[in-house]
Amino acid sequence: MQVVKGKELTYDKKETLTEMFWRIVKKYPDVSALSFLEGGELRSLSYREFGAEVEKIAKGLIEQGIKPGDRVAIYSSTRYEWELFDFAIMSAGAIVTTIHSVLNKEQVNYIIDDSESKIVVAENEELAKKIESDVTIVTIEGGDLEKLIQIGEKSSKNLYWDSRPDDIASIVYTSGTTGEPKGAMLTHWNWRFNTMSVMSITPFYPGEPYICYLPLSHVFQRLVFFAGVSRAANAVFAKPENFVETLRLVKPVAFVAVPRVLERINRGILENVENQSKIKKKIFYWARDVAIECGRKISREEKFGSLLEFKRKLADKLVYSKVRSTLGLENIRFICSAAAELSKNLAYMFNGMGIPVIEGYGMTETAAPTNLNPLKRFKPGTVGPPIPGIEEAIAEDGEILVRGENVMVGYWKKPHLTKETFTEGGWLKTGDLGRFDEDGYLIFLGRKKHIIVLDTGKNVSPIPIEEELTKNPYIADALILGDEKPFISALIQPNFNLLIKLAKRLGVEYDENEVILKKHVGEEEEVVQVGEDLVMNPKIVEFYSRIVDEVNNKFANYERIKKFKLVPRAFSIEKGELTPTLKKRQHVIIKNFEDYVREIYG
Repeated sequence: MQVVKGKELTYDKKETLTEMFWRIVKKYPDVSALSFLEGGELRSLSYREFGAEVEKIAKGLIEQGIKPGDRVAIYSSTRYEWELFDFAIMSAGAIVTTIHSVLNKEQVNYIIDDSESKIVVAENEELAKKIESDVTIVTIEGGDLEKLIQIGEKSSKNLYWDSRPDDIASIVYTSGTTGEPKGAMLTHWNWRFNTMSVMSITPFYPGEPYICYLPLSHVFQRLVFFAGVSRAANAVFAKPENFVETLRLVKPVAFVAVPRVLERINRGILENVENQSKIKKKIFYWARDVAIECGRKISREEKFGSLLEFKRKLADKLVYSKVRSTLGLENIRFICSAAAELSKNLAYMFNGMGIPVIEGYGMTETAAPTNLNPLKRFKPGTVGPPIPGIEEAIAEDGEILVRGENVMVGYWKKPHLTKETFTEGGWLKTGDLGRFDEDGYLIFLGRKKHIIVLDTGKNVSPIPIEEELTKNPYIADALILGDEKPFISALIQPNFNLLIKLAKRLGVEYDENEVILKKHVGEEEEVVQVGEDLVMNPKIVEFYSRIVDEVNNKFANYERIKKFKLVPRAFSIEKGELTPTLKKRQHVIIKNFEDYVREIYG
């Protein structure tokens, strides 16, 4: 069994998240800790103010009967109050349970009941109405928060200072692409260890701004927030609809993303370019090719050479500097992409444009990352080497195994499942497939359960095929099918914005009343649904058939898409087709589009 170890991670002593927090509050009282848009302007809380609010809320919770070891759930979208409650709950000695704001009523109540939470902090009355469990509900909006703070101000109770590093800090339920949610028990030290490891690779510095907008109910964004606190950085909270506005206003040094966010940013750039004159389009695509070439050189630590350097400087003046300025990325030091694979060319392009994008890999069960590409030697197509203090191995069947001090202690109330998830040697079985390259960088090959086995016995990995499809700007997403079937097929989600322009160009009539728009990342509205008449139109199908044929030429015969269907709406979290971190839930998509699948396979 091949084992690859990350660099050694040294530290003076183990500490809890609360010890870390109060130490930083004391050391950097006047440094900005939390920032957020309010009335179109940026408002900030210093670490002193952050700590004062946390103390009042913690004492308020203690007055409400919360005792060490009790569970308190946070059921809210990402906002700065989320983290007030996060540290307040832990400062009261309790355990934070996380609930994503878009989960359905059944999932929400399952988590509350399974965790035996005594209090649920709900964002607003709308979410509170979904709670059927017999618990105390505190709403962030509507006055409950202010009442709790007032109770805390008058309290003579003391905060809980006896937490130990190996005590459970949080139960985080896996969003899961299959099966029911499982509560991963993460200790204070699991989190704290990972913050130190990550900060040794991509450090923050006191007061510098980074964007916080992904779900805090998931480990990825929350670990980054804890890491930011550990270095007294300034977390600037943004909503998806004002994400780009916040970027431009703040000009952050970093943010974390999932590939879909970067793909949407790229789609927005391409859609804008497609509306430009022929000469401007030609200049952009030339500059993009130069960026990809530069990105490849950077990843291999190779010099550009005089000709490529000249091209890069010219392209930067004509294109890259404008892209960075438009997006507010003039000061960006790194963007970390995780939760799914990022297209290689997209990674090369962004890096070549002076927008450093690196990929990582991790799980709920490991308090976020176990792997991260170094900035100066990123390798698209890999998720990087193990982070400092972590060791990994590849089992005989190709499964990735992880061991380190960031690994959970087990699943809440599921001892049998916990036992099944670990080997006798203490390795966490990730359920993912991978291999190491010659430099010890991990190449992610997909979930074990998602490898397609045709009825001929041939194994097909869907990721490379989906990646090739989505390289085309007219395709936003795709799901490859074929398990226990005679051939590979695909459900293809068009880029609906470009699809509508294509329809007009081809003279295809469609029902405009069926078109639905929605705001995603950025300021522009995005088309998320069209009528079936448009995606079934022969001219449109023929256009996409040519794209599929081009993709098929890159694969073996048994890997080629024999049939496909265009879906009329975007895959969504609300319909259960995407996890909160935007991973596709294959079985839900197949169920929701079962008529389409039936038409493909007869």
